[in-house]
Amino acid sequence: MTHRTYERLILFVVLVGIAVVCGPIYGLIFIPEWPFSRLWPMAVDGLVGGILFWGGIVFLWPSRISAPLRRLAFPWHVLFLCVYVAVSIPVAGAIGGLIHSDRLATDFDFGPGWSLFFYILVISTIALIAIQIAQVIGPRILGNMLIGRYHDPIEERRIFLFIDLVGSTALARQLGDLGVQRLLTRFFFDLGQPVAEHGGEIHAYIGDEVIVTWPFKKGAEDGRCVRCYFAIRDLLAARAEAYENLFGVTPRIRAGLHGGPVVISECGDAKKSIVYFGDTMNTSARLEGEAKRLERDLIVSSELLQAMSLPEEFKAEPLEEVVLRGHEHPTGLVALSRPPA
Repeated sequence: MTHRTYERLILFVVLVGIAVVCGPIYGLIFIPEWPFSRLWPMAVDGLVGGILFWGGIVFLWPSRISAPLRRLAFPWHVLFLCVYVAVSIPVAGAIGGLIHSDRLATDFDFGPGWSLFFYILVISTIALIAIQIAQVIGPRILGNMLIGRYHDPIEERRIFLFIDLVGSTALARQLGDLGVQRLLTRFFFDLGQPVAEHGGEIHAYIGDEVIVTWPFKKGAEDGRCVRCYFAIRDLLAARAEAYENLFGVTPRIRAGLHGGPVVISECGDAKKSIVYFGDTMNTSARLEGEAKRLERDLIVSSELLQAMSLPEEFKAEPLEEVVLRGHEHPTGLVALSRPPA
């Protein structure tokens, strides 16, 4: 089981547990005359409904299958949610009826039926908004902000992958500002899937550049950060025809990869952000610049490569040592590639 699947499974169990509790709460609020003995079937219906509904939201919604829906604006997400709730309620009721003999659905008249629908819709919409916020901030970052982990600066060891779109200036002349921004929007959306699948976190989008980060041990294990870069390339190659049809070009990327200690802090008041400070960030950015200078797709520091278990499918080519801007000592550069199988 991958780390990402494990995290989703934990989230799924928590949300289903909430659904089980919300079932009896609905009965207490909207049908107060019912005896407590009749509330347990509502918990059963909450369990079944939670499994059906949150199974789709937690596992199916973030998958590549639902990517066309996720590209739509948020109001369309809410509309989809309404339809999903409307379908889930009767299905959950039918399955719940097979589990417990007291068929609560037959006791509902038109009014309570609508109250149940809106009750579930409100709870689900709140949860969906929370998921949207987590996607904007990042689930791990959001969780750490809620517990105050980064309120005071702390030091962590992390890996950073700086990804740059090749030839963005020429693309801007070819497509215009609006056209290249549409391309970037699609590109940023597409790379999110392989980043998530390899346990990475998107720290920031800066112009035509993306910064992806991992905790050091997690990113170095089995070359996960390297695999992520090549997974993004594979995805762009698989969708080359779609990019050609939409924009007349296929995006290409290059990147710099480095890891080490950084200081992390929660900054700001009106708008809070998690900010990384330290030489590791600067070195990662400089390596992306070296990839451009040396016309290589992926440059990694020799320091990170020595600390990482690189799978045999990748080829490491040692390059020159350079004194990067702002450094006193040289940094070893290594070009990584993946020879054809």
